[in-house]
Amino acid sequence: MSRQLIFIFILPLVSFGQVAKYQTKADLTKIYSQAIADFIKDANKKNKTELDTLFFGKRKNGQPDDFPDIELPETIQNVHIRLISPEVGKVKQKERKSRIYINLIGWVEKEKAEFLFFIFSNGFEQQYNYTLNYKYNVKRKEFELTKLQFKGPPFDK
Repeated sequence: MSRQLIFIFILPLVSFGQVAKYQTKADLTKIYSQAIADFIKDANKKNKTELDTLFFGKRKNGQPDDFPDIELPETIQNVHIRLISPEVGKVKQKERKSRIYINLIGWVEKEKAEFLFFIFSNGFEQQYNYTLNYKYNVKRKEFELTKLQFKGPPFDK
């Protein structure tokens, strides 16, 4: 009888902890799409021409910051989004130096999220970086941008 009571007591605690720690694919897709949209909005303000297509490296190196197993929308903020392997990214950069390849690293938790955008162009040279931080608004049930930081030379050199 005591084993049953322990099991009944512990099972809800384990389940509750998992909900707090892990995000669903839909949750991850939503916050990644939001971060990409916020990046595009700011990049388009700094850039003389609007972005057309962004290539994101879909890394799978067994690290906690690997790109999650999600499918992003085909377009975000009227910009085409393509997920490709880093190896294909290098090839695409050599084909056309003006292409934008992004190494996106993200950490999403229940109450906060952080994203690092490492932007490559001009034959796979790193151009600049963005850091975006979010805090979860419990009342609105959504993440809100709290900080956007740009590091690197401006687009219009």
